Amino acid sequence: MITCNIDQSDRINRIVFGVLILIGVLFMSKWFFTLLALVMIIEGIIGWCGIPGLVARVKAFIAK
Repeated sequence: MITCNIDQSDRINRIVFGVLILIGVLFMSKWFFTLLALVMIIEGIIGWCGIPGLVARVKAFIAK
C-alpha cells in the first residue's frame, strides 16, 4: 500500500505546477512535458512521490 509522503502544501504545489505545465504543453505539443505534467498532477492527487524514497536509497548506498 502506498502511504502519503508529501505534505498538503507540496501536493497543492504539484497540482498547480502540473496544470500550468500541461496548459503550456497544449500550445507546444511536446510529449515529454505532457508526461511530466501528468505525473506531477497524479503525485499531487495521491500524495505520494518517489523522489524521497530514491534519495533515501542513494544516501544508504553512499553511507555503506
